[in-house]
Amino acid sequence: MRRKHRNTAFLAILTAVLFLICFVGTAEANTTANFPWDSALKSLADSLTGPVAFSLGLFMIVCGFCAVAFVGSELGGWVRWIAMAAILAGMLGAAPSVLGMFGLQSALIA
Repeated sequence: MRRKHRNTAFLAILTAVLFLICFVGTAEANTTANFPWDSALKSLADSLTGPVAFSLGLFMIVCGFCAVAFVGSELGGWVRWIAMAAILAGMLGAAPSVLGMFGLQSALIA
């Protein structure tokens, strides 16, 4: 009796899998759909990779490096962490513009 139950479950699972395989084409993603938030995300991505972001990124990098270089030994643990975070944020903000100067492109998730 237990073996019969196992065979029935196996056949049910096999039937479900074969049924799903038959309709896999209808589940493919459609890349031509325009969502209402696409234009807002494109505008945000352009703002985050423009000249203002590049200038702010360079400013953050310079300020962070100056803080670590000139006052580094006297900084407390959390202040040093904030300076390092400013350097990292500046690098992330300025990276697309720096790569663009060399003719390369960075990945934009939008």
